[in-house]
This record gives sequence, C-alpha cells and structure tokens, in this order.
Amino acid sequence: MWRWDQGRLLYFRFDVLKSIAVVLAKFNGVSIANCEDSFRNALISETGMPFAPAHYTVLRNYKRVFECAFLATVADGRLIASDFCRELAKEDSEFTNADDYLLSYINRFRFPFPAFDGYDTTQERIFPFCAILKYLIALKQSGGQPSVALNDIFQIIIANHCTGLEDIHYYCSLTPKSYATNDTEKRQLREMVIFISQLSVLKVYNGQLWLDVTNQSALDELAYSFLIPINNAPKENRVEEFATLTKLSDGIVLPTLEVFASNTADIEFIEGKRKRAEHFRVDRSPLLRKYYRETNRQPICHMCQLNVALKYPWTDYMLDIHHLLPLSSSIAITTKGTSLQDIVGLCPTCHRSIHAYYAKWLRNNGQDDFRSRAEAMDVYLAAIKEIA
Repeated sequence: MWRWDQGRLLYFRFDVLKSIAVVLAKFNGVSIANCEDSFRNALISETGMPFAPAHYTVLRNYKRVFECAFLATVADGRLIASDFCRELAKEDSEFTNADDYLLSYINRFRFPFPAFDGYDTTQERIFPFCAILKYLIALKQSGGQPSVALNDIFQIIIANHCTGLEDIHYYCSLTPKSYATNDTEKRQLREMVIFISQLSVLKVYNGQLWLDVTNQSALDELAYSFLIPINNAPKENRVEEFATLTKLSDGIVLPTLEVFASNTADIEFIEGKRKRAEHFRVDRSPLLRKYYRETNRQPICHMCQLNVALKYPWTDYMLDIHHLLPLSSSIAITTKGTSLQDIVGLCPTCHRSIHAYYAKWLRNNGQDDFRSRAEAMDVYLAAIKEIA
C-alpha cells in the first residue's frame, strides 16, 4: 500500500511548508512537551493555519505532515529539524520555489518510509513519485495523452509493482491489471498526487494528473537529472533513516527546466533574474490557459476590460494567462487539485505591459521579487489604475 498523511493536504502547500519550516527550525532540539502552547501559537501565527484541534498535541496530529514533507521528526521527545527544513527556513534559501524543493524531494521519498506504522527495511523499495512521473513521460514520448487518473495509477503502476527504479522505456509497455482498492488508499493516493502537482510541469484538473511541458530539453532534464532514485540501503532506526533521506550535505541540484518557450517580452522582463523566469512557468502553461478558458467563456482582459473577440473577431480567445502571486510562487493547490483563483486573463498588450511595470517597480524598490501576495496584488492593482 502506498502511504501518505491523510486529511492535511493544505498543510503541504509549498508556501505553508516554508512557513512551517521557519518555526520548526526555531524549535530544533527542543522538547515540545515543555512548550506545547508556544509551539502551536508560533505555527498558527507564522502560517495562518489552525493546527487544530487544541485538545490534541501538535505532534499527535501533525508529526506525519512534518515527516512526509521532509521537515522534521522527533527523537526522545525533542524536535529534530532536517536539512530540508533548515534550507527552506532561510531567507536566502536555494529552494526559492516549489520546483527547487520538489525536484530535490521526489527521488528521495520512498517506501518503506519511517513515518508510517509497520516500518520494515526488508520490504521492497518503491519511489512512488518517480514511478508516476516516468509513466507520464512514457505516455508523452509514445504520442499518448500525458495524463493519469487515480485508477490508472492503481491499475498500471501499483498493480504492475513499479518501483520508480525502472527506465522510461519500461513504462511504455505497461498494461492495466486488476487492483482492489479501499477508500483509505484512494484518499491517500489522491493527496499524494495533488501534493506533487505543485511541480510546474504538472497540473491536476478534472480528476486527472497532467504532464504540462512543451520543451523537450526540459523533459530530458526532468527524466535524467531528477527521476533517478537515491537508492541507499535503509536504516533500521527510524530517526537515522529520516536523517539520511533528508540530508543535503552533498549539495542541492537546482533545475533549469525551461518548460515553455519564451518570447521577447519574457526576456525583457526576466533580465537574468531566476525568480522572474519561474513566473513564466505559470504564464506560459497551455493547460492553465485551457482551464481558464473553460471557466471564463468570454475573452475579456482583466486589466483594460477589452473584449478581444469583439475587437478582433477573426481570433479565437486571444488572452494570455497571468499569475498574480509573487514571482517565485507556484500555482496554489486546493483539495480538488490545481487552483485558478490567482490566475487572470490578459490581452497580449496588457500582459506585456504588466511585466514591464513589475520590472520597473522591482528596480525602483531594490527587490528581486514581491515580498507577499498582498504586495503583488497591490502592484498589480496600481498598474490597472494607471491605465484606467
């Protein structure tokens, strides 16, 4: 059985994990039983999440979240923050976005995993996220639709005993097999899939996980740099195993992943800034544009209110999508999958102009990125006022 924490999905959002990491790093080495109230209050204050119910300790309810996210474990009652946690907690962290974090994570997370009951080092090692991504890549390379539903994962990946250690070619020949599931397995797998969909190359929509990449070099980098499992022999001691899985002393490999082709406007805006380049993994996503169109039938620019279908009647929905969050932010996830709540549609002129406005504002304020969602929204709204 593939295992995961259940019912805490929104605590696995990348922005929330970064905030959790800040608190866990501060309490590293501390006996939490002696400071339960201050620990809970710090988590609530930093993240804005409830960490309920109050009549249970935080660790009773959220220890598995911390462990599954590679942030912290507990030894002799003391919180032990991981290398992943300390890196995420830094103001100048190399994990600037969800891709950096998840692409360092997916080839490490494996079963047996020390957070779960029945941890047994003799069990076969399985790297579930590597297996799912390799299957999606195999579908794309064979010309198929690069998407999977939960039943596909159960019947094709799990039923065929895929471990994630196989090469891409192996996944091309898989056929479905019967696999009996229960509700617990379905819920846990569903939350695993939504968690990993925070990668810029993945989206969850209408109950399916889609591979969303148009650049072959990015696909090659994903397959051959980040989907090679780190397959060390597991430790018998759970704490030692967790420390080994989350160790970053060998350095962090950061992705380039030019997922979608850039244009002149992108280059003018990016100006060598990596965070800004990340923004275009959202803005240039064909799938997000498709999803946005399905929920916004009229092509009306959010900035200038131009109905491009009336202005240019020979065009077909000539709107770009624009991500309103800070430049290094990933697409938010909800309990249903990829969220569109921070996406707006812009005509090409306004889209280009808003990025020029951002570049000017950031230069004038000596920043590489917006410091918060609220600041990004304020700048966006200020741009709208200037064109009104």
